[in-house]
Amino acid sequence: MKGGVMSERIMRHAAAWVVAALLTVPAAAAPAQPGPHGGTDVQRVFQAVQSIGPATLKQSKDGPRITAEAGRGPIGYAVVFSGCDAAGRYCTHMVLEVLWRDLALDDAARWNREWRAGRAYMDGDLLVLDHWVSLGGGMSDESLNELMAWWSALMEAARAQFYE
Repeated sequence: MKGGVMSERIMRHAAAWVVAALLTVPAAAAPAQPGPHGGTDVQRVFQAVQSIGPATLKQSKDGPRITAEAGRGPIGYAVVFSGCDAAGRYCTHMVLEVLWRDLALDDAARWNREWRAGRAYMDGDLLVLDHWVSLGGGMSDESLNELMAWWSALMEAARAQFYE
């Protein structure tokens, strides 16, 4: 591999780790406000998702779920919540997942080899890229917005790797 390509890959990985590290530090400007029994308000997560594009929030018997279009390449992405209170307002965990068509197990294996952000696997004929997030102590608005900006950049990096 040429030095420029390797340097670019190293920089992308380093940037992903820096963002991930920043997300673990509470933001001083906008303190996290966990729900009465822990967790983060789903409406605040929904607002952060909307900061990167149109999205829909729906309640189901399994809990709240946000869906959105992901742009070129993937089918779309979802934010699936778990550990929610009875009203489905505060949740302690969420998974960000994006679905891709026309890809194979080799594509998932390559992603997992080359990236430390997200996990790729096959679910039937779809490639899924997901990332689990703990919301138990509450997340500040700033951290939620940074997370969604990082997720958007990660989806774009995946699209570039899978389709270019």
